[in-house]
Amino acid sequence: MAGIELRNLNKSYTVDGRILPVLRDLTLSLESGAITVLLGKSGCGKTTLLRLIAGLEMPDSGEIRFGSNSKAAFVFQEPRLMPWLTVRDNIQFGLRRRDISPEDTDRIIETVGLTGFERAYPHQLSGGMQQRTALARALICQPSFILMDEPFAALDHFTREDMQQALLEIREKTSASILFVTHSIDEALTLGDEIVLLSGGIAASHYPVSLPHPRSLYADDIIAIRRQIIAGLEHAL
Repeated sequence: MAGIELRNLNKSYTVDGRILPVLRDLTLSLESGAITVLLGKSGCGKTTLLRLIAGLEMPDSGEIRFGSNSKAAFVFQEPRLMPWLTVRDNIQFGLRRRDISPEDTDRIIETVGLTGFERAYPHQLSGGMQQRTALARALICQPSFILMDEPFAALDHFTREDMQQALLEIREKTSASILFVTHSIDEALTLGDEIVLLSGGIAASHYPVSLPHPRSLYADDIIAIRRQIIAGLEHAL
């Protein structure tokens, strides 16, 4: 079985007495060890889908099936760090002290490139370093799946590129599977092993990207996939 199986998921919200359907019988398989990227226009249900998988909300109907020993961790668009805690304490926030050794914490800090900043507070960190701390907080739970909701959207272009490469390196070190939401086609092509276009509440199109990292966005294969995605997005609109 895939890492996570989503079967016939339905989710609606009630706004001002009106029922607004977001997901409609959505079915999707998320493979272990892959980076799956969700693309789609605003309001298509990307964040809702992540929240359902994370258990932060419940579907109206349908089924979410995890593989054996699966565990998911969530990385939000904002780092959501505790301003009164250091980097180390933010990473360990929510864990019982006996859950992880200091050596394991040091290893996670090294993995995300924050060695030397263990005692820094959030206001002393750049935006990219804050997001690295948030990612470390997810990694310390040893998840099999990391759910990421536009985690680099607020970063400047160069920091965003650095974080994309850091994420690829972290995936190689940890072998965690990743479900990544973005509005950026370039980011999807840079990171994704598979790109899924959400439209009309369903997984409307799938675009496998069977190319090694690092990738050039100007390579012929990437340009061809980009054209398919753009055509799919235009059709969705």
